[in-house]
Amino acid sequence: MTNKRAQSKSFEHKGVNYKVGDNVLLLNQADADAPFICRIENIVGKGRAAAMRVKWFYRPEETCSGRRAFHSTHEVMASDHVETHLQPAASIVSKCRIHTLEQYMELDKKTSKDLYSRFTYLAGSETFQPDQIAVYCKCQMPFNPDQHMIECPSCQSWFHPECLGYTKDEFRQKFYSGPHTRFLCDDCQHQSSSSPVTDGDEDHETSETIAF
Repeated sequence: MTNKRAQSKSFEHKGVNYKVGDNVLLLNQADADAPFICRIENIVGKGRAAAMRVKWFYRPEETCSGRRAFHSTHEVMASDHVETHLQPAASIVSKCRIHTLEQYMELDKKTSKDLYSRFTYLAGSETFQPDQIAVYCKCQMPFNPDQHMIECPSCQSWFHPECLGYTKDEFRQKFYSGPHTRFLCDDCQHQSSSSPVTDGDEDHETSETIAF
């Protein structure tokens, strides 16, 4: 006779209540600084006997594509990988919060437990959704929230100060030190030298993408 464990809606671990749908960090015995990241899909058992079926989030370096320059330290990828083995509640390190990129950028204060996801990794086929990502700046790289970017107010294109030959402080001092200084990208400077341009009149923001 098969002994089926009753499903539960929640459980308590070290004084914290966990429920289906919570995103959590699980102990990684091989690297305590890189806990596993998952979403609780369902719960069986109660108390110390509780266990979870989870769906994994992947760090970029855990995928077939690896970590790239545009990946933030807080970027993870949703996946279709549901773990077949139950994970013990005792393996939980803490809860974490996984945002969209837009939600992450709007946070006033970010902690080590604030992560974001903009891709889904299909582990079985080793493919990504979406499989294209927009690129910006002269370097033609996707957006990385760890890297400072500035916007040309005329065409709304975005640039890294370093790609323009400045440090962030040098850029701020040159273009934001007074009421009559402002930044224009090279294209808009050339345009303004030949004809007047009003903010928003031109739009050359890149629509180029690269395959992921």
